[in-house]
Amino acid sequence: MEYPIWHLTTFGGGFWIAVIATIHVFVAQFAVGGGLFLVVTEKLAYRTESSELLDYVKKHSKFFLLLTMVFGGGTGVALWFTMALLSPQGTLVLVREFLFAWATEWVWFVGEIVALLIYYYYWDKMNRRDHLVIGWFYFIFAFLSLFTINGVVSFMLTPGVWVETRSFWDAIFNPTFWPALFFRTALCGMLAGLFGFVTAARIKDKDLRCMLVRFCGIWTLTGLVLTIFSGYWYLSAIPAEQAMQVVHKSHRVAYFMKVFKYTAPVLLFGGLFMAICAPRRVNFSSAMVLLVVSLMFYGSFEFMREAGRKPYVVWDEVYSTNITVAQAKELHGESILQNAKWVPQDLREITDENRLKAGSWLYQMECGPCHAINGPLNDIVPRTASYTAEGIAAFISGMGKINKYMPEFIGTAEERKVLAEYIHSVGSGYDPALPEPELTELAPAPFEADQEYALMAWPLEGLRLIIDKDRAMSISDKGSIVRAQLIMRGDSPEIITDDVKIVCKPQGMDETFELEAEDGYFQSGPIEVLPYTKEAYQPLPPVDVQALDADGNVIASTTIVLPVSTRPGCNNCHGGGWDIPEQGGFSARTAADIATIHDRDNNTNFKQRIKEGEILDCMGCHDGEMQLELSTALHGFHAVYLRDESNETCMMCHPQESLRGMHSDAGLECVSCHGDMAYHALALLKAEEDKPVAKKLIKLIMPPELDFGELDPRKPWVQQPDCLTCHTEFGDPEYDTAYNDWTEDSAGLFRNRKDEMDAVMCAACHNAPHAIFPAANERDNLRALQYMGEAQPIGAAGTCTVCHEDEMDYPAHHPGMGLEE
Repeated sequence: MEYPIWHLTTFGGGFWIAVIATIHVFVAQFAVGGGLFLVVTEKLAYRTESSELLDYVKKHSKFFLLLTMVFGGGTGVALWFTMALLSPQGTLVLVREFLFAWATEWVWFVGEIVALLIYYYYWDKMNRRDHLVIGWFYFIFAFLSLFTINGVVSFMLTPGVWVETRSFWDAIFNPTFWPALFFRTALCGMLAGLFGFVTAARIKDKDLRCMLVRFCGIWTLTGLVLTIFSGYWYLSAIPAEQAMQVVHKSHRVAYFMKVFKYTAPVLLFGGLFMAICAPRRVNFSSAMVLLVVSLMFYGSFEFMREAGRKPYVVWDEVYSTNITVAQAKELHGESILQNAKWVPQDLREITDENRLKAGSWLYQMECGPCHAINGPLNDIVPRTASYTAEGIAAFISGMGKINKYMPEFIGTAEERKVLAEYIHSVGSGYDPALPEPELTELAPAPFEADQEYALMAWPLEGLRLIIDKDRAMSISDKGSIVRAQLIMRGDSPEIITDDVKIVCKPQGMDETFELEAEDGYFQSGPIEVLPYTKEAYQPLPPVDVQALDADGNVIASTTIVLPVSTRPGCNNCHGGGWDIPEQGGFSARTAADIATIHDRDNNTNFKQRIKEGEILDCMGCHDGEMQLELSTALHGFHAVYLRDESNETCMMCHPQESLRGMHSDAGLECVSCHGDMAYHALALLKAEEDKPVAKKLIKLIMPPELDFGELDPRKPWVQQPDCLTCHTEFGDPEYDTAYNDWTEDSAGLFRNRKDEMDAVMCAACHNAPHAIFPAANERDNLRALQYMGEAQPIGAAGTCTVCHEDEMDYPAHHPGMGLEE
């Protein structure tokens, strides 16, 4: 942010630092262990009076000099150069805080150079004792370099109390200094043996080669055992939050854990084989293979260790994006394009013309330090292949909150969308958008003015979202419910429940369903109907409902629609496309991705259970007892990512058919009654705030302007926005939001309410929730059109004769009917 940006794509992110640093440190640690190996082996040659062994040490010292001083020194310069370009802010902290340590390290390094040059060039010009002393001096200087650098490297992972004290000594002797030092020292010894294999394998004298291979095997195996034990000590010394990053939260670590787990026994048994079983069969190729395996072993450990540092370059001081923690607090909600020093002037304001270019700069500042585009390391393209542009924007919104391995996004909501559009443009361009369904025209059931009965029927729910039909997981009870009331028309209409039977039959199905009599109404069992025909997707499939007398004669009928949809928006973020191309359907691939993420975040085994054919019942666990209610869990978790206050947030997951009633035409949206995503989730979470996960989610999504104490908790499906909040005394609406005024229990829900005579249900005249007459979709208006010829509430505008013999002149059902009392 404060420095120029090195724009990288294919080889961006951590590629150059990872490659250069891994190789450099690998060689640098050999420079320590190899120094000790040289003097010990030289001493052994003198003790055994072996001129052949001494000749080997001389040749090995040349190899050692070229590899450690020339190649190692070059990679060291390359590492500093790369760090300064890719992570200037982090480099600045290391230089500033460890100025004395770097000066000291240069003293040790100069000592190493002088000692090693004397050691190599004065083999035949010094007596044995003095030459060994020079060798010991080299090793001491090399170890002191390791001692000093170890303090700096371990500080980046665990600065400890330095964050408060800013003390140099607290920084050097940080919580992981000693386990890291033991680990690296043991590794130095192991590498000395492994590199010894390489040079020993080229000795022609079989007896000498056999002896040296065994000697190198002792170094390798001893160092390996100590490395493994000290490595576990090292990881156990890491604070719990960072250890969680290593073990559970960073999905990249799983791969490197496998590499570490598999390479360790290869090194162990390879070293045993070379040193004990077949030392005479060791050759240059086998020695090089074992050396490469050791590089993989060491590199995998370093990747795991680095995962514990995410999302920082220096823990709790500088983010991987080169933004300090202090700067991040200052810039919260502010434009980064306007505050970053090196952004071109023409990109500081986003326009339709510069969106992608601005997105590329945002990418370089906030993603480029860690990610590549179509590159070999940490490629962002496959990682976002299952996301739409909106899904990427949602993910960016939640970065650094639930999963801490990436820092929070710095910038405005518009910049977040622009960044998402850019990432989407360089990736797969995944877009599961479907065409608007072409609904076939339906005719209402017949109604004669002199018929004796009027049949009112409606779906219990405003919309049923189906993801469980032959799929891998279930989020709700199966089937849609139909309710009905049979009214005998007359001067005093009567609700009929005796000696009649109500049946319904979805069009296109052979099965007929009978409704059972309840408290003044009839209700069906679950009806499993899908919104498909042979030709197209039909989200509101029609159902014929009939009333039969005791003899089985039809005495009244109506046609309604069941609002079902198989188009959940899960695949906006979880990929998988659709089960039925061009129509919809929750796909098994989408379910597998959801299960994978649930497994990663909650230590479950859902993906494996799905592979074994099990259908996961989400409500089986999320029942409000031990775990959050399912609706609370879904909204609470996703509110971390979906923070926009508009209706578009709801439509990311819920189908477009969710809101079809008159409120939609009046300009009201989901958020008008339920609140925006954060507020909606908080009301649900407050009802379960005794659970630890609820407390965590509340903390993550709490808007700063909200007084949590004023928020009324609610239970999903039991407490909903109350219609009478806006429609005071059943009159015209006085407000445009019903949020935070819930029904006391399920009896107060619109779908369960009856009029003031406790006879006619509200939905009998007004239709189902989310599809209130007059509905925006004509299919929802079939019953109103049947009885009144126009879409309006039953009995409105002088149509009381649908049920009554004469027009009414008083509001018998409820006040506010527009009638004189």
